[in-house]
This record gives sequence, C-alpha cells and structure tokens, in this order.
Amino acid sequence: MPYRRDAEPSPLRTGIVHAGLSLLVFGGLAGALGAGIQFSGDPSAAGPRQQLALFEVVDDARPTLKTRLKTEGADQAMIATLGDDGYPEVESGDEPSLGVDYADAPGVTGTGGPSDDAVADAAGVGVRINGKLVKPGESYGEVTAIVSLDTAPISGMSETVNGVRLPRIAPDGRAPADAYARPFANPGQQPVVSLVVGGLGINATHTKSAIEELPPEVTLSFAPDAQRLQYWIDRARASGHEVLIELPMENFDYGRMKMHPQTLLAGKDASVNVARLNTLLGRASGYFGVINYQGSKFSGDAEAVRPVLQALSDRGVALVEDGSLEEASFDTVADATRVRYVKASAPIDTKLTADDINLQLLELETRAKATGAAMGAGYAFPITIEMAKIWTSELGQKGILLAPVSALVGTTPAEFVNDDRNGTGSTAKAPVNPAG
Repeated sequence: MPYRRDAEPSPLRTGIVHAGLSLLVFGGLAGALGAGIQFSGDPSAAGPRQQLALFEVVDDARPTLKTRLKTEGADQAMIATLGDDGYPEVESGDEPSLGVDYADAPGVTGTGGPSDDAVADAAGVGVRINGKLVKPGESYGEVTAIVSLDTAPISGMSETVNGVRLPRIAPDGRAPADAYARPFANPGQQPVVSLVVGGLGINATHTKSAIEELPPEVTLSFAPDAQRLQYWIDRARASGHEVLIELPMENFDYGRMKMHPQTLLAGKDASVNVARLNTLLGRASGYFGVINYQGSKFSGDAEAVRPVLQALSDRGVALVEDGSLEEASFDTVADATRVRYVKASAPIDTKLTADDINLQLLELETRAKATGAAMGAGYAFPITIEMAKIWTSELGQKGILLAPVSALVGTTPAEFVNDDRNGTGSTAKAPVNPAG
C-alpha cells in the first residue's frame, strides 16, 4: 500500500480563521470596556455643561441678568446688572458670549433705532432673543406665542350656489376680506412691510416649512389644485397666518406648460370667466382674498377683468397683485368696481440667489421708510423661505413692523396707484400711516 501524505493547510482558510478569532477577542474586550464605562462612568465628565438663568431677584431688589457657566473642574459665575447708563455692569468673572442682546432702554435697540417692543416698561430691563424682548417674569414662548385664527368657514360667511360653496358678505355686513384677515395694529405708527409667500400646497415639505417657520404675520397663498387644500389652509390659520387663493390667469407665452383648466382668459366674457372664478373660489374656505398666478395677457384686457373683479367685490373678497404684471388694468378696474385691492412693489425671488433675494428685501425696507408701507411677493422655494426667516427676524431692530398683507388692502382710486407715496397701491392710511 503506497504512503499517503497529508494535504497542506490552505493559507486562505487559515487567514480567515485567524482574522475571525482576532475580531472576536478584540470585539469582546471593547464591549466589556464600553459596558464598564456605561455603568460606572461619570456622565458629567463627558463634556462641558452650561446652565443659563436669565434673571435673578435678590431681596426684592432690581432684577439682574445672571449667567452661570459650569465646566469640568471649575465653576465660573458672572452676574451682570444694568447700571445708570443702561449698559450691563460685570461684577465678577469674565463675560462670555451668550448670543443674546441686552435691552438698554425702552423702545430702543442696541443700534439706536426703535425696537419691536415700542411699549416696553419704563425700566427697559430684559434680554432680546431672536429680536424679541423677554422681560422679567416672561418666557420666550410667551413672547412669541402665535394666536390661532378662527376656524373656517365662519358662520354666515358662505353660501352654496349650484352646488359650490362660495364666500359672501354676511348679513351683518362683515366681508371675508375682514373676517378672515389677521388682526393688526400699529400704535407706534412705524413703517410697515408685508410679504406673501405663494405656491403652497404643492410640495408638502415646503408648505409645512412655510407654515411653521415663517412669522404668523407673513401671508401665505395656496395653489387651488393643491391636495388637501382645506387641510393646509386650516393648518396655516391655526398657526396664525392669513391666506390667499391663487387664480391662474392667461399669460402671453406658456411655453411647454399646460394651461390650467380654470384659467381666466383674455377675450372672454363673464359667462366664461366668472364661472371659472366660482369654481376656483369653491375649492376651500378661510381665505381673505385672491392673488394672481401669472396673467400678463388676461390682466391687460380690462373688459375681461371687469366682471371678475366685480364678482370679487360683490362677495367681499380682496384682490392682491403680485407685482409681476407690467401692463395690468387691475388698478383702474379696482377703482371702478370698488374691490379691495393691493399691489406688491415687486417679486422678491425672480432670481434664486441669496444675494438677489436679500437685495429685493432691502428695497422693500427702503420703500417702507420712504412711503410708510411696502409689500413683496415670493414663492415657497427653500432659499426664499430661509431668506425671509432671516429678514423678518431683523426688522424690529431696524424700526420696521411686519404686517399681514390684509393691513395694506384698501379701496384704491386709480390716480394713487402710481403715486410715489403708495408703492403698494393702497390708500388705507389708518392701519399703516403711509406718512410714516
């Protein structure tokens, strides 16, 4: 019988076995070490920890601003009070950067302009967080609380015509333009700016972002074919936003875009356009007005525009023009039909860059300070929402008040539309004081 040699072991198999055993051993050691740290370690040693107390009252004395920083191995305390000159005095320790501004006087910001809290108490003690003055005894949540608007439809503000529920002027004389508008007051007679953000309801993420992240004074407009349109309007009003419905209007050139089936058309009479208007108005309730979507061709045809604006006037619904139409006849027809009307100074996001949008927003500030009021319009692009958030948070420090669009709406004589004092096309002086 011949001699049989044992086969040589496979290097590949040996390497795999050794690697597996090594991973098993080192993995077990690492797991045991982690478990030991988890059960026996000190969580406070994991990193620095900061405790922040905004105010402290000692022996019924004047409230002081207090910050206490606790770090590993040492405690550092700093107490700041406001001196006779209105500026913080540091009694001990080094003053850290906290990301908040101290209010140095009532109605005045650190830049010297009027604050967003013009009726602050005489002491003027507080901390400004994100442009809001938080005074002793108040929380940031209380200062920024959003008041929900009434659930739509409000009783008596709608009627059913041919199976379609439409807005109407109530028997007591209330119009939807008033009942569904966000309340607004300007006791300090400050310059005001308004902003409408549109195209909502198409993209759920962008719609939710606009509703939740923009201040409630920003007016929101919704596409009439948005899925769950009434749900989004209800949600916006619950967050304090007044809303508009967008009316598709005929443009000169749609390119490859398909025209909306309910588009208001140039050259058509009331039998066509008013019927389409009623279909659009019947999609939801709770809006105080409508705003054009495109419409360069339709808006230039005064005969086609007139019955549409007359129908809006008869139902107490306001008309908002987004500022993109160069040859529109809305102003003169609004005068004739006495419809509530306001025109934006310009769109803010025709160019989708942060610098261009910021430039347009600064133009609104300049116009507001010169004429008393200005309005801009944009769409719910992420960059537009982000820039609007930053811009609105800084308005109070500049002495400018953010107002809902409805505060600028008025019955507008045509001769005032191109007046330099009224860039918005509104002559409603009571709420905004265009003279500044």
